[in-house]
Amino acid sequence: MRTVRLAWAEIARNRSTLHRIALVFLLVVPTLYGAIYLWSNWDPYGKLDRVPVAVVNEDEAVTVDGREVAGGDLVVEKFEADPSFLWVVTDADDAADGLESGRYYLTITIPRDFSARLASGAELTPERAEIVIHRNDANGYVIGVMAETVQAKLQEQINAAATQAYFESVYGDLGKLRAGLGRADEGARELRDGLGDAKDGAHTLADGLADGAPGARDLADGATRVADGADQVADGTQQIADLINPIADDLVPAIPGVADGAVAVTDAVADVAGTVSGGADALTGRVDAVDTALADLVAAHPELASDPAFATVRDAVGAVDTRVGEVDQALGDIHADADRLATDAHALQDAVPDLQTKVRDGQSKVNELNDGAHEVSEGAGQVRDGAEELATKLADAATGSADLATGLDTAVDGTDALVTGLDELVAAVPAMDPDQAEANAAILGNPTDVRLEVANDAGVYGRGLAPFFFAISLWVFGIVVFLVLRPTSGRALVSRAPSWRVALVGWLPILGMGLTGAYLLLGVATFALGLDPVSWWGSVGVVTLAVAVFTLLAHLCRAGLGLVGSAVLLVVLMLQLAASGGIYPPETLPPFLEWLHPYLPMTYLIEALRVTFTGGSPAVLQRAVTVLALVGVAAFCATWAVIARKRTWTMADVHPPLAD
Repeated sequence: MRTVRLAWAEIARNRSTLHRIALVFLLVVPTLYGAIYLWSNWDPYGKLDRVPVAVVNEDEAVTVDGREVAGGDLVVEKFEADPSFLWVVTDADDAADGLESGRYYLTITIPRDFSARLASGAELTPERAEIVIHRNDANGYVIGVMAETVQAKLQEQINAAATQAYFESVYGDLGKLRAGLGRADEGARELRDGLGDAKDGAHTLADGLADGAPGARDLADGATRVADGADQVADGTQQIADLINPIADDLVPAIPGVADGAVAVTDAVADVAGTVSGGADALTGRVDAVDTALADLVAAHPELASDPAFATVRDAVGAVDTRVGEVDQALGDIHADADRLATDAHALQDAVPDLQTKVRDGQSKVNELNDGAHEVSEGAGQVRDGAEELATKLADAATGSADLATGLDTAVDGTDALVTGLDELVAAVPAMDPDQAEANAAILGNPTDVRLEVANDAGVYGRGLAPFFFAISLWVFGIVVFLVLRPTSGRALVSRAPSWRVALVGWLPILGMGLTGAYLLLGVATFALGLDPVSWWGSVGVVTLAVAVFTLLAHLCRAGLGLVGSAVLLVVLMLQLAASGGIYPPETLPPFLEWLHPYLPMTYLIEALRVTFTGGSPAVLQRAVTVLALVGVAAFCATWAVIARKRTWTMADVHPPLAD
């Protein structure tokens, strides 16, 4: 109990209001630190819709089968319908400037050929469309991590819009496909109906042929005429047989006599022709002798040449000679013909046995023809009877065949429509080999690529968060340094030096130690951890300025408030950890912390170090350095005023209460 009373006495001795406030502060420090930091990080991903992201839609719409496909507009609509971020639709210049200055944390660019690549899905060689996300780590590394976290959702939104654009691009082909299917369906229905009619007609035809209803008399009449014609043929063949058989019976025995008579006649003709020919030759000789005698007579009696009577005789002898020559020529021809006739008669005589055989064969064939004609007559009668029976059954068959023809016409029309529709259907469906189909399926299943381009890439998590931890360490130094050093000495306060010099003398040792520690931190981070600042001397300059400003602020708080100043510095540290935007964008913070963000010195130190560590906009660096410098100047001036005020002594300062 004594130990407890001694411990309580140590606390109870703090009786002044300021000391009691300090005790209460110590009690709430864990709560302040934990609650404020937890508050700032409670649900940053739930507030991404307050993080500005620029959307640049450079897409040019294309027309496919008369339908306009604007994939970029669809993507923008999908973004705006599901605000994962605070989408700002703008142009490329504003997006680039905003990303560099920090107004936008990300930019999403939809390229000009986005719709064209989506529309290629209607061809056999689709191309994957691409969307580019730009990130600048100079605006904070963690926003990139957050973007990667929601990238799957972004990809889903983009693919949904891309798929919609793809189906719009192939809608014309789908329309053709549907039209072809419609025609094929209509043709199939017509074919079904036509075949149903044909089936009914076929049944009617079969029933008509089986049931024997009265029918077409024309067929019966025709069959009757066939039977009558067959009877006439049979009668005719019988008459031929009756005529030929007696002739053949008489002709066969007479053929040898005819042949012998022909031989005798031809021989006699030949003899006569020879005799006549000889007489013709003798007559020719006598005419020639007369003509010679007349010539001799003229020679002996020249005066006869002019005698008309002699001339007439001589002309008559010439005419006789000419006529005898013609007769001789005719007798020669007759003699030659007689010789040929004799030859043929002898050949006929030799062919008599064969001729008799052929005549007998012809007689047999005539008899066979006669028998066949009678059989034809009998068969024709049977045909007539069957035709008459058939004629009685053809009425219903005619009706059924008409129905069958009509049904088949409808079926043919339906088949044509079906073929046409199927042809269009086949034409609308592309033919692809398995490899091409697999490749196209992969592209159409994931029609877009989301490509991330990072400006001033921090590379690793530690390098991205280095500015934040540098700012914390330098601010903490301003708190702990006064555990060892005094903000100002009493000797300096009572000296005759001006107040600004007293303030400067109290601050310079703190600055010296702070710079030494800061340079050591920068060296370890660079050479041991691989910080590798893009601007080494820029980093040195910013760290130097930060140490100066933070130690000036710490010096001001300790010089003006004493130990309470350290508590104030600690509270400000808690606020800066939560509101400086070192991890999450300030837009994700609670409203109070977001409002407080631009008024905290750590905010500007983090911005400046991001530029010198990983790269960024010189304008951002210039603004941050300017703000820090102004804060440092203001802090020094305030410290100067505090020192001047402390150099005015009161009785309480000279004789402090014994309780203290």
